[in-house]
Amino acid sequence: MKHEYLAGLVLAALVTAGCVDDPAAPEPEPEGGPITLAAAIPQSGRHGDLGNEVARGYRLAVEILNEKGGVHGRPLQLVLRDDRSDAETSARLYAEFIDSDAIDALLGPYSSPITNAVLAVTEAAGIPLVAPAAAAPEIWAGRQRQWSAQLLNPAPSYLKGSVEVAALVGARDVALVWEDTAFPASVAGGVRVGAAVHGLDIVFAEAYAVGAADHEALLAAARDAGATLFIGGGYATDAIEFTRAATAVGYRPLLMSLLLGPAEPNFIDEVGEAGRCVMGNAPWDPTIRTSGFISDSETMVQRHEAAYGTTPGYHAAAGFGAVELLAEGIDQAISATGDADRSAIRDFLFTATTETVLGPYSVYPLEDPRAGGQRALTGLQVQWQDDGAGGLARRIIHPWAIANAAPCLMR
Repeated sequence: MKHEYLAGLVLAALVTAGCVDDPAAPEPEPEGGPITLAAAIPQSGRHGDLGNEVARGYRLAVEILNEKGGVHGRPLQLVLRDDRSDAETSARLYAEFIDSDAIDALLGPYSSPITNAVLAVTEAAGIPLVAPAAAAPEIWAGRQRQWSAQLLNPAPSYLKGSVEVAALVGARDVALVWEDTAFPASVAGGVRVGAAVHGLDIVFAEAYAVGAADHEALLAAARDAGATLFIGGGYATDAIEFTRAATAVGYRPLLMSLLLGPAEPNFIDEVGEAGRCVMGNAPWDPTIRTSGFISDSETMVQRHEAAYGTTPGYHAAAGFGAVELLAEGIDQAISATGDADRSAIRDFLFTATTETVLGPYSVYPLEDPRAGGQRALTGLQVQWQDDGAGGLARRIIHPWAIANAAPCLMR
């Protein structure tokens, strides 16, 4: 084994994470030894909350799979490092994983910008990676990726359903705001397309720098422009602040649809009654029954609730699904080659049409300029509505075929 020092760091990380036993008392290993997956994921910093949700999905999937005997009798080991929500740190950590020569395959970090930085390292090394938390299509489109597969539905599709819902209930004028980074900008592009299709006029549009949104000023501008749909935003903190700001400035559009917040179970705890009728994208919802290589969604939800005391959101499901996808690829590789061959895992990722707990999976094939980009998963639109007991519950309002509630209006 080369680079013994870095390999030692990997083993230390495993022990710290509780994913392997004390190396001073090793257990007998099946023939071929354990299979090791690794990821740098935000456990602190700007994206720490949602990064930890993805990590919970990683851990649960590995735990359940190992309870079932692993893959061909070989257990999975999971190495997790904290990239502190920083792209440069994340890329460095993935380089360390690669140099250790102790990793069989990689799980992605959190967010589109960090994933883009990491893929510059992992693609060059020729190691298969599943990215569970990167939706910006620019990461794959025109890049002819060879080793990296996208799990989430592409960002332009995120809020198109909200535009369709808004058009149905009579909204005609749109205020569109977005954080000026790759993922929210891609979502905003999809909103513009959806607005044109459904005949909605964008009467106010503005991007804002990371951490620089004046939420009340933006909401007041949308109010003064007469927008009956307020849509966009950035990451989870912005969704919370925009929801609060609407009350503060007395803005009541027909509908408000926000990025990366309304789908999370703790959103309504943060905003309270102000969240009534707020909607947003969710690639997955715990009320929909899905299944993958390791588990079905009902079991995953029960295990998440038992382990962490909360119902999982789609970030946990995406982390779980990423492990399922790699595990299925490893299973196929071992069946074909007798080992967890990286090229065989990669070939599976780029040719498979399969299911994970997150939902359907298929990516553009290797010869396509969009190779590795997701083309099967579509998102839901969820909304916070009366639960019939004096509180608020998250309901699915789009697509119509699987909706469990009609849209509610904010005025």
